[in-house]
Amino acid sequence: MELQDRATKMGLSQRAPWTRLIHYQPNRYLPGVTSTIDSANFFLSDDGDTDPEAELQATLASFFSDELRQDEPPQCRVKARYEWLKSVLLFDAQRLPEPACERYEKWAAPLNAAALTLVFASSEISGPATMFGHTLLRVDSRDNADDKRLLTHAVNYSAIYDDVEGSLSYAIRGIAGGYIGVFAVMPYYEKVNEYARIEQRDLWEYPIHLEPDEVQRLLWHLWEMREVEFNYYFFSENCSYMLLSLIEVARPDLTLTGGFSEEILPYAIPIDTVRALQQHGLLGEPEYRPALAQKLRANLNQLPPHEYDWVLDYAAARSSLDDARLTEAPPARRAALLDAAHDYLYYRYRNEDVSREAGLTRARETLLARSQIREKSDLKPLVRPPHSPDEGHDSSRLSGGVRADRDDTALVLRARCALHDLLDDPQAYLVGGQIEFCNLGLLVNEDGVDISDFAAVGVQAIAPWDRAFKPWSWFADGGLRRYGPDALAAKPEHDLGGYVDAGGGIAFALSDSTLAYSYLAGSLDLNQSANGGYAFAVGPRLGLSAQWAPHWTQLLDAQWLGRAAGGAEDQLNLELGTQWSPSLHWGLRGSWRYARFDGRSAGHGEVLLNYYF
Repeated sequence: MELQDRATKMGLSQRAPWTRLIHYQPNRYLPGVTSTIDSANFFLSDDGDTDPEAELQATLASFFSDELRQDEPPQCRVKARYEWLKSVLLFDAQRLPEPACERYEKWAAPLNAAALTLVFASSEISGPATMFGHTLLRVDSRDNADDKRLLTHAVNYSAIYDDVEGSLSYAIRGIAGGYIGVFAVMPYYEKVNEYARIEQRDLWEYPIHLEPDEVQRLLWHLWEMREVEFNYYFFSENCSYMLLSLIEVARPDLTLTGGFSEEILPYAIPIDTVRALQQHGLLGEPEYRPALAQKLRANLNQLPPHEYDWVLDYAAARSSLDDARLTEAPPARRAALLDAAHDYLYYRYRNEDVSREAGLTRARETLLARSQIREKSDLKPLVRPPHSPDEGHDSSRLSGGVRADRDDTALVLRARCALHDLLDDPQAYLVGGQIEFCNLGLLVNEDGVDISDFAAVGVQAIAPWDRAFKPWSWFADGGLRRYGPDALAAKPEHDLGGYVDAGGGIAFALSDSTLAYSYLAGSLDLNQSANGGYAFAVGPRLGLSAQWAPHWTQLLDAQWLGRAAGGAEDQLNLELGTQWSPSLHWGLRGSWRYARFDGRSAGHGEVLLNYYF
């Protein structure tokens, strides 16, 4: 066929627009490419997932076939491919008439697309499934007034999973690619309700600088993505990675996904993909859409004690709308109190602290009373945080320094894939939140190089209690370490073993810059250094996390664990750390640790220079 011959001579199958449309990525260890798409019906060639030329030839051949693909002419089913090939090969409309794509037009008309916005949903400190954040696209219509943005549409990529599945199962299957991932288009207000009102996550909306023809190209491709399945990987081929692949279709000269998939350890953290788009000059200044809990907390903190008490009492059915604390307030303040009471009832309902029946009745009463007040609330609106999420330190970290114990000294080298700990500069990160994975420590001395420890994952959520909000704080860590005082040695003698530490409790804010936490902790070591090959201990853990000056953080942690099973010994662990961060790329950290196991003790001091990239 003439078109096929011309396409081959022009090398179209190797051009970026084609490889972007089929989602090809270079094979990691062997020559060639493989598509990240796992649906066989997406490809028109049997070898289309690994052979760009075969897929191109089969695509062109399909345009001259009367056979429908999923009840559509091929030119409509693979519309983005058709439009690009038509623009390059200059199809003769007499020999290849263009069909009417009625189903596409019906789908695209309500979108009325003129521009795109990248939406970053921040993590929620007490939710493990939200710990890295999430990104989606908003399709902005030509009438993009502020009061109509909730009526636009969202493009979301996510895994299909059972809502009742446990967090551990969700994490394991997500890491291993055990879920199917799909694109979906839905009303934007549904996602705002899901993230900002139900999951209590702030939204940051970044306008994307794309030309109208680029937006159109992305929508054509999104139409092709209907019912197309991918294997969903929590760390690599996730929501943010797949959205980058859409933007690469819109502007094929960009290389976005390759910057993540070609790393030694391929992973794509949502906030890193936001930064990648910024580095290419694609994002504008973000708008802030706070979560319901953030707005509610800000409003409650502006109330005097007796009015604050009324909101809590009303939500708990200990007061009514006839209470003098409400009725004697000026109209604007009554409006504020009724708004706060309604929002707090909704918050308590979402946290299962009040039944639907009881909460709905009282919520309706507040709405009815509020409708009779013309004045607006007299409370000040929530102030936008000084830094957007992309303005924090980079996710990866390399460290070098010195460890000294009573007898020996060693050089320390550390490498962390991601993301943030309690001593890192908290700018633009959740206060009290820690999430790390793939954190490797090495010790270098005259005897050679030895592994100090390896933390596969480390999560901590210090969520302070106050009068209205009473979240649980918790932590979970797992990886490899030595058991006993040898874990702190500059020249360790015993072998590494697996460990899991976890616990839950409560926390309080002692000031705007200091959090105190307390846990009931459990510690399991699988190590031959422990009698019987394992040790399980339980006990209290207390600590302080503080930032007493800009870019200067402190941590004090104390833990006592008593023998519960195996070869565990009673143990006391103390840690004191501080870090000064002169810039977002550098941090100077000092720490002291002490451990005592049934009369045996050890301690060390470390000084590390951290580099964030």
